[in-house]
Amino acid sequence: MPLVLVGINHESAPVEVREKLAIGEHALPRALLALSGLGAVLEGAILSTCNRTEIYAVLDPESGATEELLAEFLAGQHGLSRRQFDGRLYFYRDGAAANHLFSVAAGVDSMILGEPDIQRQVKQAMEAAQGAKTLGTLLNRLFQDALVAGKRARTETEIARGAFSIGAAAVERAAQIFGDSLEGNTVLVLGAGKMSEVTARHLQAKGAPTVLVANRTYERAEHLAAQFGGHARRFDELESALLSADIVVCSTSAPHPVVTRTLIKNAMRARHNRPLFLIDIAVPRDVEASVGDLDNVYLYNIDDLMQIVAGARQTRSGEVAQAREIIDAMATEYGRWRQSLEVAPTIVAVRDKLASVRDAELARLRTRLPGLSDKEWRSVEAAMESLTNKIAHPAIVAIKSSATETGDSAALETIRQVFGLEREDDDKLPETMVPATNTRRAPDA
Repeated sequence: MPLVLVGINHESAPVEVREKLAIGEHALPRALLALSGLGAVLEGAILSTCNRTEIYAVLDPESGATEELLAEFLAGQHGLSRRQFDGRLYFYRDGAAANHLFSVAAGVDSMILGEPDIQRQVKQAMEAAQGAKTLGTLLNRLFQDALVAGKRARTETEIARGAFSIGAAAVERAAQIFGDSLEGNTVLVLGAGKMSEVTARHLQAKGAPTVLVANRTYERAEHLAAQFGGHARRFDELESALLSADIVVCSTSAPHPVVTRTLIKNAMRARHNRPLFLIDIAVPRDVEASVGDLDNVYLYNIDDLMQIVAGARQTRSGEVAQAREIIDAMATEYGRWRQSLEVAPTIVAVRDKLASVRDAELARLRTRLPGLSDKEWRSVEAAMESLTNKIAHPAIVAIKSSATETGDSAALETIRQVFGLEREDDDKLPETMVPATNTRRAPDA
């Protein structure tokens, strides 16, 4: 059964394109339900972050469906045409799809090398699919292994050394604007989620004396502000909060802009055109792009942060190579495990076929040799059991060998023909689209 991936990320498309395909946390259950409703999709999971939206699926091989089905689905979820994203989407299959997810979880494929937050986001994507009952045997193991690969890459290499999050990069940009210290500047944080928490923590470390937090749920704004000695603001007080702010960091999960040109234009008039810096790290973006055209308003989005972290990848190429070795080894291991599931029915069929022949021959012998004692008959049964095992052993070794990525699939077909096995045995693969139990425990993100 083919494992396929369709995605868009910060390397394949700018924020104004990839935000069109973003699937927010609240929309995720509905999207997973729609994905599972596609007849050709046996299992499915969706990973959507500020830098990527990716769909992982196990397709029914009898359907003839390809990755294009997922591309059409992704665009269709937003009422858009697939053609709008020509040249922007990437497609991976089987081993390459596994390798990609492992690279994502390890932070190798992130805008910020070794970014710690992606591990949590991969885990959340897995848990969302489990909750929607769209994660079966193959994808459950894939995501579990990806979390293990990410954990190993961070603990066995230096890839995460000095790594910081998108929120930290946003604060770094603010420090570049106002000098290394943010003392004397008032910062307004829009949103009270994990990204906002990380951002507020770094703002405090940079010396920002006043941190205001505004969120649609006031209690969450109060909770976050209290952690940093800041002040909560109600969302309907946003315009007045903008009057005192020097820096605005936007990180809500709204599906559309919450900071409009009109809002900022009015605020700037009341501020007597005092400069205002907005750093929008949300995807979809929180701030209308035209806000940046206003006088004395300086707007930066998440793609503008890339220049801050661009040098990190070059200076840590050795750590990347070491992480890649872990990722490649685990992806190969996953591929062998997946292929072993596909040949397992053939192993069972060979054993069943030999057992059936043995039992039939023993039954005939029983009628032809009625004078054998029980002890003698047990010896005959043991000899027949040993004989069938010796016949089965080389066949099973060959079958298992065909399950490796370099194995000979022709050998598997030859064994089927020699033992007279029907292709219907393939239908005995483990069921998918049911919650899977895996003894491998994912590490805490």
